[in-house]
Formats: sequence, structure tokens, C-alpha cells
Amino acid sequence: MTKTVGAVYWILVSLLLILLFGNSAGSYKYAFYFVSFYIPVIIATTWIINSVLIPGYLFKRRFFKFFLYLFYTIIVSVNLVFILVFLAFILLSYYRIDDINSLITDFRLMPLVLYLIVLFTCIISLVQQYFEVVDKPDGRDDSKGNTIIVRSERKDRRIKQDDIIYVESMADYVRIFLEGGERVITRATISTLYNKLGDNFLRIHRSYVVNADKVISFSRETVHAGKKELPVSRSYKEQAAIFLGRYKITAAAKS
Repeated sequence: MTKTVGAVYWILVSLLLILLFGNSAGSYKYAFYFVSFYIPVIIATTWIINSVLIPGYLFKRRFFKFFLYLFYTIIVSVNLVFILVFLAFILLSYYRIDDINSLITDFRLMPLVLYLIVLFTCIISLVQQYFEVVDKPDGRDDSKGNTIIVRSERKDRRIKQDDIIYVESMADYVRIFLEGGERVITRATISTLYNKLGDNFLRIHRSYVVNADKVISFSRETVHAGKKELPVSRSYKEQAAIFLGRYKITAAAKS
């Protein structure tokens, strides 16, 4: 799902919720009020599951971490929603204290409906990402020497994974930086491309995936690959340090 499609999708979801609960409660104003409070948390929860947990852990077969982080995500999300519910009713109590009981009755099911939407959206995204990885012709092709095939400049391009230094996200496109200074631009999300790469590739930032074999040096803040110093974001620091530390030790032992 591209950013534009995602934005349109959540706008439509918000409008549908406003119409649904506004009609049942007899007040579209209050429906808009509660949707405005809840929808940012719901969007963030969905994004974390679809863009981080599914491609980074489930499709990498890191099942324990996937379910652990999924549990943490849901717990944090639900707690944020409860806090927002509390704040919303506190604010309303200053203006229409007589309506509080009826508002609680009218909008008590909204959080449940929102999490059903999260579940539905994640299932659709999971199926979509699965078929993108498994069935698309520009996927991974191990029979041709550990390569991937991407669409670039209106033609299919076969790229050896060993030649990839790192990948950079550009919204709905990615740039693949190869040895020799060549750059290949293809229309894809970085999460989708990451799923097609081997186990020696590591996500170090929302915008960067690096080939561990090309890493010259690294710290908790940066990774030096090829001639480029790449940033390591806060959410990937621990994972990157552990992975690269173990990978370099294993590679040294094999050599």
C-alpha cells in the first residue's frame, strides 16, 4: 500500500466511522471528536505491524520476536487508547457534563470497532506482502545464483545480491547501490525489497537496508558500508549491534 493509497484509505475509514457512530448517537460532531482522538493511535499501530513486524520478523521467520513485539505493540496501543478515552471525557465534562453518560453509551464500542479495522487491514496487508514476495516475477531467484529481479527503466533487471552494498528508500521507490558505483532505481517499498533479500541483509533504519558483507565498520549510531556512512535509527540500534557483532564473528571463524 503506497502512502497515497494509505492516506485515502484512512480518510475513508475515518469518514465511515463518523457517519456510523454519528448517525447512531445523533451527533456527527461528537463522532468526529472521538475519531480524531483515536485514529492517530490506530494508524500508528497498523503501520508498526504492517511495515515493521510482518516484513522484519514474521517473513524472516523470527516468530518468537514477532509475537513478543506484537504483544508489546498491542498493549501499548490499547493503553494509549484508554488514556485518550479518559482525556476525551475529561475535556467533554467541562462543556456538556449532562451528556457524559449518554456519550459513554453511544461511543463505548468505537475502540473495539477500530481494532477490528486494524485486524482487517493487517490481514489484507499480510496476504498482499506474502504474494508480493512469493509470486511476483521480480522476487528472489535463488536458481540464478542468489539474485533478485527488479523492474527498472521499463525492463526487468537481474541483480546479484552479493553486488548490493545497501538500499535506500525514497517513498514509493528504492535506490539499490551496487559495487562499482552503479545505482538502480525501482518502484517498491523498502520493506517489500527487504523481504526478498538474504539473511545477510539488515534493516538499520526506516530508510536503509545494508549488506552485512559490505560493512567495514559500525557503531551504535552509524554503519560504514562501501564509501557511505549510514545512520542507525534508535529503534534498530540494539538489533543492528547484535546482528553485526555476531555476523562478523561468524564470518571471521569461517574464513
